[in-house]
Amino acid sequence: MDVYDELKLSYSGDISNESWIRDYYSVDSSYHQIYPELVCFPKDKTDIVTSLNCASKNALSVACRGAGTSLLGQSLSNGLILDFTKYMNKILDLDIQSGTVTVQPGVVKGILDKELKKQNKFLPPDPASSNYCTIGGMVSNNSSGPHGLGYGSVLKYLDRVDFIYSNGEEGFAENGVCDSRLKKILSPIISIQDKLASYYPDVSKNSCGYRLDSVFAPEFKPQNIFAASEGTLSIFDSLRLKILDLPIFRSLFLVYFSDVLSACLYTKKILSTVPVAVELLDYSVMDSSIKLNTVNENGCLLFIEYFYQFRDKISDTHDLLKRSIYPGGKIVEHAHDIVSINKLWHSRKNALNMAIKNTVGNRRQFTIIEDTAVSIDHLHEYVVYLLSLYNKYDLQYVIYGHVGNGNLHTRPILDNHNNSEGDLHSKQARILQKMTYETFRKVFEYRGTITAEHGDGITRTPFIKNVYNNFVYSYFSSLKKSFDPLNLLNPGKKVP
Repeated sequence: MDVYDELKLSYSGDISNESWIRDYYSVDSSYHQIYPELVCFPKDKTDIVTSLNCASKNALSVACRGAGTSLLGQSLSNGLILDFTKYMNKILDLDIQSGTVTVQPGVVKGILDKELKKQNKFLPPDPASSNYCTIGGMVSNNSSGPHGLGYGSVLKYLDRVDFIYSNGEEGFAENGVCDSRLKKILSPIISIQDKLASYYPDVSKNSCGYRLDSVFAPEFKPQNIFAASEGTLSIFDSLRLKILDLPIFRSLFLVYFSDVLSACLYTKKILSTVPVAVELLDYSVMDSSIKLNTVNENGCLLFIEYFYQFRDKISDTHDLLKRSIYPGGKIVEHAHDIVSINKLWHSRKNALNMAIKNTVGNRRQFTIIEDTAVSIDHLHEYVVYLLSLYNKYDLQYVIYGHVGNGNLHTRPILDNHNNSEGDLHSKQARILQKMTYETFRKVFEYRGTITAEHGDGITRTPFIKNVYNNFVYSYFSSLKKSFDPLNLLNPGKKVP
């Protein structure tokens, strides 16, 4: 009996071994391609356990998948793919009094947003893919988005995780308490907790490696170990997250700077005005609706947003912002009603699509360095260095993102000439490799991170050890082995 027939005997959900389905699930939003053995659509935790038991028996890997928006191959596997979007996509509980929502991992963030809005609530992390990414994927990557500056990443809102270990055993974790096996796994971290702050990147958000630093800081939050874990430790059954009241008043300002370096230079002053978002778009990723606000092709725009409880704060903030950007920046547009604000934000969220439009024909963007972050104190000199590398290797590029967090999404564009196979010629491959090593070396020098929110996946996992050190990395390896002794869960990510 083959694996397909074995699973079909006791599976409530759907299973497919059709070639076109396997083709579809062999890719995500990265440049990797790995063909799965089977694609499964579990209906409940029993199906999850059945999948794991079958994988263990047949020595197959298991990877979880939401919308497939991962940029580094996180959701790819040559074994079983578990897609939660078909059946395990329900909002299980919305508790307004306690300020929490409990969901299955396949719930789409955009759908959850609409339901929460009816209750005047919201879940702050808002990645550009919010309309289709899933909550399970957001937790797995520790997603944040434009408002991560004011509200933080998913890690801050994760309240409880109910999950399945790789051997089919059920587990749970919430503030102050967890199952006995998880408590035993996490106990070694207690002895090194005081040291971890000095070993981890000095940045405002981080999705590199495992977030050991957040488990006992300051109180015991065992659920935090699953944020940014990329499905390598367990499989989620349900997730409870904290939600907040929607802001009463909002203001969004578009500020023009003559170039990216000027914008970076003024960012620290802008942060003193306490915005909830400071986002940068350079000319190459602007859509036509906002390009009119720039004077030249070297120019860039900052999207700067504030939330208030009282309307009279709007004029005060306007004055504070004008002073903080003088004389380098100029407010070219502002909005204070939700319709106008959302229209402007659409241009920011459309940046990735605009970036993709820069790759026509044989031109390709590469994502390996696209999610680095450094502290604001190092931001300007880091971007000076980054632009010097693009000039050194004569590369075109795009640059945009969360400048308020020191987290810019930048991608080199390489011309693959007439290589019909799609792989880089050796010369371009060497250039990309050199630029990657030189960029990461500078990030390490500043105690930055190679991934602030998009994760490690296949592409960045080989560099994780360089972000930390052998001491911390040994704990990563031990953690993975304790959770998943047979290395069934998304192998090759986080720990090679």
